Amino acid sequence: METLIAIENGDVLAGLRSFLRKLVESGVAEAVYVPMRADGGAITPALVSDPSWLDQADPLTPVMPINGARAVSALTGKKSPARIAAVLRPCEARALVELVKLQQANLDGLTLITVDCPGTCDVKDYPADGFDLGAYLGQASAGTDGAGLALRDACQMCAQPVYDGADVSFHIFGADLSAGIPVVLRDEIAADLHLEEVPLGEAAGRRGAVVEQLVGAHNQKRRAELDAIHKVLDSDGGIASLFATCLRCHNCMTACPICYCKTCLFRSEAMFHAPEYFLHSARRKGATRLLSDTLLFQLTRMSHMAHSCVSCGMCSSACPVDIPVGVIFSAVGEQVQAAFSYHPGMDVKEPLPLITFKADEWLEVGEAR
Repeated sequence: METLIAIENGDVLAGLRSFLRKLVESGVAEAVYVPMRADGGAITPALVSDPSWLDQADPLTPVMPINGARAVSALTGKKSPARIAAVLRPCEARALVELVKLQQANLDGLTLITVDCPGTCDVKDYPADGFDLGAYLGQASAGTDGAGLALRDACQMCAQPVYDGADVSFHIFGADLSAGIPVVLRDEIAADLHLEEVPLGEAAGRRGAVVEQLVGAHNQKRRAELDAIHKVLDSDGGIASLFATCLRCHNCMTACPICYCKTCLFRSEAMFHAPEYFLHSARRKGATRLLSDTLLFQLTRMSHMAHSCVSCGMCSSACPVDIPVGVIFSAVGEQVQAAFSYHPGMDVKEPLPLITFKADEWLEVGEAR
């Protein structure tokens, strides 16, 4: 169903907070996962069961401490214990879909809420003082990035800033937010909240035009960034040069929503070598790198999840030496996904390519029998 969420005095955030409170008060959800504004102005993800605490909910401020799919995975596991609503950005929703396919999250009992995303800053770049949410939303509605913010590279090259497969989808792009917040939601949720249908009409058309404009600009940036990575991959240094400064700190793995293994080779005894291992290696090669196995770490991680990479860029944000991990993984992931005609995170029913056998695929690499 389509409708408008009424707001007062142009306060879009207050309108969203009121909607989330009604979800809990009506019993649609027992709790809501949503970014919260903590003391001191920091934005932190939280699970909220008391509706009064939702006065501090802040899903619009453009800062993304984690990819929320990781949190929803922890909240639902293979079997959700309760009715939970989760407010996610489009890349978070797509990562969640991949985790469901990997049996690391569950959509049963989950009300998935998405909001059009004009982009986010790294936490360190978020201007807690003087940020103008109204200007940010106004520019987003018109299809312009950032309102002067230092948006993350992943956001500047995001090809999917909307997600329309959720139970509730709030539309920011192309919207006249002074008239209310356009929303598309499941009929049963609308009935529980006593919402009346308001066809979006021209607003839906404006949203489509703005998204097309925004994605076009993002794709130009994306193509330039990925082409630059491919140029390095094809050079003499190759992929080793891209990860030459890797510390094997595991930050990228920790931040990645798709890296879910509870037991990881790179955190096991197999990777804690005895002192003589390094001396033998140095004697054999003449010199050995410390810390060791950095390229093995990156290539192993890439082989495990390139097909499911949603280009959220959280790995780049977490890297202490500013390796463009997200762009590298996006470049490789794009090729893997194209090879299988796979679109990560778009359809929970679309099977994962590396665990699905199709008799008619890859015939060109060998003789069909």
